[in-house]
Amino acid sequence: MPSRRRLPRTVELEVLGQTEDGFGFGLAVGSKYVVKGALPGEVVSARVLGRRKGQVLAITETVQNAVDDRTEPFCAVFPRCGGCSNQQWEYREQLKFKERWVRRELSRHQLWCGSFMPTQHGSTTHYRRRARLGVRWIDKVGEVYVGFRETFGSYVVDMNRCPALVTGLAELIGPLRALITRMSAPKKIPQVEVVAGDKARALVLRHLEPLTVSDFNLLSAFSNAYDVWVYGQSGGYETVTRHFPAGDPNAKLTYELANDGVSIEFGPTDFIQVNSEINHLLISAVLKELDLGPEDRVIDLFCGIGNFSLPAARTAKSVLGLEISSTSVEQARRNAERNDLSSATTFLASDLYRPINNELTKTDYKMLLDPPRSGAGPELGRFAHRAKRVVYVSCNPTTFADDAAVLDRIGFQLERVQVFDMFPHTNHVEIVGSFGRSERS
Repeated sequence: MPSRRRLPRTVELEVLGQTEDGFGFGLAVGSKYVVKGALPGEVVSARVLGRRKGQVLAITETVQNAVDDRTEPFCAVFPRCGGCSNQQWEYREQLKFKERWVRRELSRHQLWCGSFMPTQHGSTTHYRRRARLGVRWIDKVGEVYVGFRETFGSYVVDMNRCPALVTGLAELIGPLRALITRMSAPKKIPQVEVVAGDKARALVLRHLEPLTVSDFNLLSAFSNAYDVWVYGQSGGYETVTRHFPAGDPNAKLTYELANDGVSIEFGPTDFIQVNSEINHLLISAVLKELDLGPEDRVIDLFCGIGNFSLPAARTAKSVLGLEISSTSVEQARRNAERNDLSSATTFLASDLYRPINNELTKTDYKMLLDPPRSGAGPELGRFAHRAKRVVYVSCNPTTFADDAAVLDRIGFQLERVQVFDMFPHTNHVEIVGSFGRSERS
């Protein structure tokens, strides 16, 4: 990044439009400025942070002529905190923006769906049941900050609570600051992950030096005082170890899918959908679109720990779940056993970006997939070849549209699309797309 001395400290500009991330942009001093906290049609004064990829990054400090869609942010550290993107924007307009983004990506491939269904949304605060928080020692105050990274930067925001986190996690940030500040090597603790199940909550403390006896005493007291499971992590995820409270070191957190009669166990670093309320809506939509009967076979690609597989197995004849993580596969098998669904499910560790040869993929089935942001990968067409129906859960409109174009080319029609606001006030978009065999196939 070039020296900031080449850029002004602040800039006044008219906001001409929005980036794909929902940030405002405008032109000033011969450069394009991307400004967080600004809306099209406004004139703002913004603090310049630096230059990246040919554009200047800044955050709004004052607004001279607020547009009608502007609202008061509910968090004192917005827009400096990078945890949220658009608290200054009326929520209904955020939803419309996300819908337009999905439509725009589909139109890029000249794809049209039979029905664009109303966006599903829920609570806009206290929705997030897991987060990875940065930790940074601050010499000038003699303590650590714990929180999200700053907008467009790597520094940790000075905060004591977060209204995006679920109750029970939101209030832990201040006590975590006090805890880590008192530990033997606070400068060697770069992050802490917090996660909440339905009945318990946990934290995973990443530490680059061994914990001392004094550290363990502090962690034990913290676990007791705040009723939280405390894990340490000295290296990769394989080093995650539960320290407190005493008891079964292999005990798991849980969440219930009551409408589907399923209970899911998960470890503190396992992937789960971050928004419990939206996850229930997501599962209901997926099952409706799969339209399962007792003779249907299902293949669930990128199945994780069974979030979709197990509810589907309540109705389908069989479910095959494929996932690259052997740890997730083992947890999915345990969850199947926990729910008396082992006879109806098979979970296998597979790299879904490479060809696989499995007898279970050689007969007709209905296919479900929930890939990472990078999309379904080069084998999507091969997997979909025997599929009677495809339901695609995506967290990236761009790769969703790319993969929808692949399905279109091999004879599928995009029948329905629905947006789910998994992360309110952010640029994250969750999508469910339903594909049926087209007449030409």
